[in-house]
Amino acid sequence: MLLADGHSILEFSFGTVKMRTIAYDRKAAQTSLGDDLAQAFHSLVADLGNAMYLSEMVDTPVAVQQDPVILGYRFGSDCILEVQPIGVHAVDTTNWASAHRAKLVRIVQNGTQLI
Repeated sequence: MLLADGHSILEFSFGTVKMRTIAYDRKAAQTSLGDDLAQAFHSLVADLGNAMYLSEMVDTPVAVQQDPVILGYRFGSDCILEVQPIGVHAVDTTNWASAHRAKLVRIVQNGTQLI
């Protein structure tokens, strides 16, 4: 998406319909995650949405997996949002920071997939 000044912001896609729903619907997030985690999740999604590239995130990923590249962003005390950077060209562990598209893949809590 282009802003009025011609800069792009990070664009999202989603691994599941439920992930899309909780990203945009606060009540659905509260039902799925509880109040505190939903608030922390929406704060992280807002940070992602305000970035032009993944490198602009205040917090760096706590984990970077390869093939495909999956970044783990911590929210709350024990949850990780797994994000897959997407680019026009292949994304790897050396260039993921310049991606301006990201798929919100899943939420993991203490090693167990929640969403």
